[in-house]
Amino acid sequence: MGKPLFIRQGRGLQLTEFGHVTQQYTNDMFAIAHEWLETTQGDTTQYSRTLKVGISDVLPKSLVSKWLAPLINNDRITNLHCIDGQQDELLAQMAIHKIDLVLADKPLDTTLSFKAFCHEIGKSQIALFGNETWHSQLHKQFPQSLNNKPLVLPAKESPVARAIYYWLQEQEIEMTIAGHVDDSALMKSLGEQGFGMFPAPILVRAEVERHYGVNYIGTIDNVYQHYYAFTPDRLIKDSIYDEFIKHAQMT
Repeated sequence: MGKPLFIRQGRGLQLTEFGHVTQQYTNDMFAIAHEWLETTQGDTTQYSRTLKVGISDVLPKSLVSKWLAPLINNDRITNLHCIDGQQDELLAQMAIHKIDLVLADKPLDTTLSFKAFCHEIGKSQIALFGNETWHSQLHKQFPQSLNNKPLVLPAKESPVARAIYYWLQEQEIEMTIAGHVDDSALMKSLGEQGFGMFPAPILVRAEVERHYGVNYIGTIDNVYQHYYAFTPDRLIKDSIYDEFIKHAQMT
């Protein structure tokens, strides 16, 4: 094409801008070829494959296990590989064909440089939980009883944290923010130790109460946790994605 891939930098070579673009397309071609080989391995009358699922580390594991159940029992999947991580990192891996499906709690960022499909697979109203001490003090007069009490929240930029801030303003309630914690399990553990109340989806109330020894305090009106599945825009279409989305939306 008459354009250089490299320029000399000192004693070595460095990719030009055209070289970087070419490298990305080359990586994509090899990734697609690898995807084709995985999809068509073995008996061509019944394709089998490894499915790599990226799971945002803030998602309740009990919900994830329900969503993944049909994949585990699917004869066309020989190996289900689950990868925990942060949503942005997982989507970046999906962009380069290293992950096939991503489960997360935030919608797709429109600034991403690759095409993916975003499916809402569920939602749950949010409630506040706390240890027995906080429960006995706050449950009966909720939400007015929350004034000047400590609250542990997820990351400040998360949709749930922003919605809770807005709800507190609407209710004219002043709470002390004991901290913002990215790790969902750590946030609940801090609540278990009495550092403050914490939010969690009503959908997993029984699991939260049993696992962390805490109690339901009250439901936050009009604040929901949404759940999403991201599927890639692939040259090779696979009905497994459609089947998964339909099952998850019914769970």
